[in-house]
Amino acid sequence: MDLVQVVEAIKRRLSLKEVVSRYVALKPAGRGRWKGLCPFHQEKTPSFYVDEEKGLFHCFGCKAGGDLIAFVERIEGLDFQTALERLAEEAGVELPRRLGGERRKELYEVLKLAQAYFQEGLRAHPEAMAYLEGRGLSGESVGRFGLGYAPPKGDGLLTYLSRHGVSPEEGLKAGVLAEKEGRYYDRFRNRITFPIKDHLGRIVAFTGRALGDEAPKYLNSPETPLFRKREVLFAFPEAKARLREGRAIVVEGLFDAIALHQLGFSETVAVLGSGLSEEQARLLKTQEVREVYLAFDADEAGQKATLQSLDLEMARKFLFYAVRLPVKDPGELLLHPEGRALFGKALEEALPEVEFRFQEAAKGLDLSRPEHKRKVLEALTPRMLSPEPFDPVAERLKALVVERLGLSPKELADYLQARKRGRPLPPPPPPKAEPRNRTLLLELDVMALLLSLPEESFLNWVLYAADHVWPPEGSLLAEFLELARKEPRKDYLRSVLSRKEAGGILLERLMLAPEVDPSRLPEVMDKALARLREAYYLERRAKLKEIFLQNPSQELLREIQELDQAIEAERRIYRGL
Repeated sequence: MDLVQVVEAIKRRLSLKEVVSRYVALKPAGRGRWKGLCPFHQEKTPSFYVDEEKGLFHCFGCKAGGDLIAFVERIEGLDFQTALERLAEEAGVELPRRLGGERRKELYEVLKLAQAYFQEGLRAHPEAMAYLEGRGLSGESVGRFGLGYAPPKGDGLLTYLSRHGVSPEEGLKAGVLAEKEGRYYDRFRNRITFPIKDHLGRIVAFTGRALGDEAPKYLNSPETPLFRKREVLFAFPEAKARLREGRAIVVEGLFDAIALHQLGFSETVAVLGSGLSEEQARLLKTQEVREVYLAFDADEAGQKATLQSLDLEMARKFLFYAVRLPVKDPGELLLHPEGRALFGKALEEALPEVEFRFQEAAKGLDLSRPEHKRKVLEALTPRMLSPEPFDPVAERLKALVVERLGLSPKELADYLQARKRGRPLPPPPPPKAEPRNRTLLLELDVMALLLSLPEESFLNWVLYAADHVWPPEGSLLAEFLELARKEPRKDYLRSVLSRKEAGGILLERLMLAPEVDPSRLPEVMDKALARLREAYYLERRAKLKEIFLQNPSQELLREIQELDQAIEAERRIYRGL
């Protein structure tokens, strides 16, 4: 039994609705559908749906979604393999020995080889080590965190891996090589490399910091079977022992984390995105962390990331503090003669969550003016309206609002009660339109149609779509078609795509997509592809028209006219003329 058969067997034996019901109170919402309050974000009006027939869950609020395995992964903070093993045991499905294990083991070995190459690169290039020393890092810190250097050569790692029997395809799957138009090359070049480790201390990815003016300044490995950035905290293995003492310091930058470890704050970990995720918060909880000090950068983005972290459902498991940094970011303290003392003082003066929330809500407002008091009250209301009967943060926030806004406890209680009894909130608005929003939605329609097809015909239709539509490089559909040709497994593709920026919209499209009569499938597919080709032509036409207005030419006019003819031809297809 292969992976696809195992997943199908588990889904046949376990009801998605019954598994979700262990965590969410579900109510009927139509034939084969149930709804409830989303377990992944705080809400009062249900926007979380389970569709038993399609085998999908989706929240129209926070955009979380996927299948049975994705739900268990997310709710329990597990990786795919562990979630699969747990569900297989419950369903009584026997997993083939080492299902997927050999491939994962191979990827770990590729990453070990890459790490050896990068560390050799650091030893062979004094200028890279000089850069680290210039940032204040000691040789001990460099060694402890396994920092390395990827030389500028475009095929250095490629050649090194080849000498050790690793194919370019394996290097690509591990995320250390990249590929363009059939040519493989080193993903990281002229960059300081940071090995990213999982909770067991195994290298699962790398981040590279440019030494020169290359963009982006920081380059991460893509997500792979071993690596999802929402599930990993940099420096977690090194911080484990101190974390068990009950306190965690969370920072944004990898340099920041290493710097604070070097200064003696070895309970520091770093996120790999903007703000703490639910999965990362669960990781801290496994070490019995009680207090979390958020020491994000002092700019506006850092404060936004702090608020985002506080609004996590998992955040209620901790006491949070917001650290006001005396410098732009913690990494700068390493070069300050009083760096350790300054950060220690910042920790002592860190704002409790309620004080930070109030200060952020009142920023730039004059609390002597009634209309400004109202703005602060409205900004803080969602956190005060806690669904939990004994929420210490909500109670402390109410006390602070009473004190600072001059309300009586009864006035605040009456206001909150009125808000509780108010009309249900309307459904969340659709995502804001982007310049390519229509084209993106049409791409998602094609992807949703393909993903709704039976597994046995999926690859044939993928190849058909690839032959009949030509998405631009870098588009989501181009990535989907490439992935689908290499790994024609719908569960895998849904899992990868659900983590993309537009993943939530794709899951909505899948949830809302009607079943297609097999006899009408060619017609439906051709019409969907025609609409998408038309959108691509319209985008191209708009660009040419702009150029034509600036610099008219007969050649441009002829191309625009040809596009007009192509657009009309596509319209005849999807209109059935």
